[in-house]
Amino acid sequence: MRALLIVLLLAVLPARAAMDITRELEAPDHVAPGQPVRVAITFWTDSWFNPPPQWPDFKIENGSLLTTPLPNQLLSRQKNGINWSGVRLERQITAWDQGVLLMPAVEITLTSPNQPPVTVQLPELKKEVAWPKGVEQPDRFLPASNLKLSQKITQYHAAKDDKLHAGDVVERTVTVQANGIVATQIPQLLYAIPGTDTQRLTPENTMLKTGRGEIEGAQRVETLRYLPSQAGTITIPPVKLRWWDTANKQWQLAELPGSTIQVLDARAAGGESALRGTTDDDNWRTVLIIGTFAVLALLIWFTRRLLWRSVRYLHHVWQRFWNPVPLSELTPTKRGER
Repeated sequence: MRALLIVLLLAVLPARAAMDITRELEAPDHVAPGQPVRVAITFWTDSWFNPPPQWPDFKIENGSLLTTPLPNQLLSRQKNGINWSGVRLERQITAWDQGVLLMPAVEITLTSPNQPPVTVQLPELKKEVAWPKGVEQPDRFLPASNLKLSQKITQYHAAKDDKLHAGDVVERTVTVQANGIVATQIPQLLYAIPGTDTQRLTPENTMLKTGRGEIEGAQRVETLRYLPSQAGTITIPPVKLRWWDTANKQWQLAELPGSTIQVLDARAAGGESALRGTTDDDNWRTVLIIGTFAVLALLIWFTRRLLWRSVRYLHHVWQRFWNPVPLSELTPTKRGER
């Protein structure tokens, strides 16, 4: 009986769970400004997590955390004969300029209900960042591990023919798919050309994900519509995008061919008006109007006497209203003679 009571007391005592936290920086040997790398925070425990792990706050010098969501991972390890379970949280981080991407040392305090607070010292993490040789325009610098460029040119005609006339539309859509970047790093690719007005649609930015849901890159779809206003020839220029291959550490050039399109005069409006005048809808409308007037004329003819009497009656009422009848004098006029 005494042994049973001891077991029950041990069961109801609050459990003490050990906690730990580590921080890692995942980056290649050579990192360029704007090239996303990963920083990982792993929470460890020998029993359970209460409350769930949250991303801690820490300072970053010459860089910033990106808002791209990355899936969490479950890990395990054995330390000093004890099995630990871990939850790994990852975020992307990018450097602003060349120099040192630095995360200074920081102390993180872990708290849990019915547990004493645990303070963990995280050592500093740093990484050298440098521009590659041959950078010509840093604000258009595009570092990527892989990049693919494609386009689609579509003509929209006002008539059912294969001729492009002034007033028609030529739409050009360019798609950029790249790994190891965010969509905002892709520069603008399409611009207006002489001899046309343009209509720019809002670019579409999406994330490229693997089968496990991890972010591996970004896609940008840019669309520009050319609106030729006069006859002639419009030349759609080629597209050239210079990007830094972070996998092979060399410059690459992605290109799309241009095209030359002949534009004819605007379609004549006279012929179209003549066609519209001979449609069946217009014929039925004319017949309906003529029939309505004919019915009204017959109705007036057969009711002409009644209409005449009505007009005379209304005229009489009008005259009576505007010609008042004089009343006799009610006050005696010879009151003084009595």
